[in-house]
Amino acid sequence: MNYLAHSFPYVFHDDQLACWRVAGTSLPDWLRVIDKQARLRPEVLARAPRNDPRFLAMTQGAQRHHDDDLRFHQHDAFDALSHDVAAGIRLRFLGLRASTLGHVLVEMLLDAALLQQHPALLHRFYAHIDALDDVVVAAFVRQTTGRPLPLAELFLARFRTSRFLALYTTDEGLFDCLRGVWRRADIGELPDEFVDVVAATRGRVSSLVGHFFGSVG
Repeated sequence: MNYLAHSFPYVFHDDQLACWRVAGTSLPDWLRVIDKQARLRPEVLARAPRNDPRFLAMTQGAQRHHDDDLRFHQHDAFDALSHDVAAGIRLRFLGLRASTLGHVLVEMLLDAALLQQHPALLHRFYAHIDALDDVVVAAFVRQTTGRPLPLAELFLARFRTSRFLALYTTDEGLFDCLRGVWRRADIGELPDEFVDVVAATRGRVSSLVGHFFGSVG
């Protein structure tokens, strides 16, 4: 799952800790970009600092991320669609990591489906991100992972200003984001024609929203 799907249980809350729970749901994915060696797996979260309610809220959000992954990735509907998309990719594009691409594409398109069904979601998500103190977020991940993470604050500032999740509403925009993920992972280049796979898969993912989030429109 991706940023919006993970944050969905918290993003429409207005209490003082909501933004920190939203941040927590994003932290496992943020760390993959900030430092490939840093992870916030459940066993790492077990030693997270608890001397600040904001730290506790981020721990709660990060644990929710892992719980979501466990529930979602083992669901028959997600598994069947990811495998079917991967099979189509494998037939058309030789040499691509079809299974990984199918999985990631379905996750990103789930965020796109949530955006379509709930137009206020994007604004709410970024409102919470804007409310964060990046120094506090960085301190939490440094203390929890035990790594220096010198680029943490810079990454958070760039994430905030890029607003790239808005690009998910079009096939071309989402493809550009997927291509960026692929480049950062250093596992090859996606051909321009792959945008057709994005377009063909988009409508099929909408049905997954009902499986996991009920009615959000």
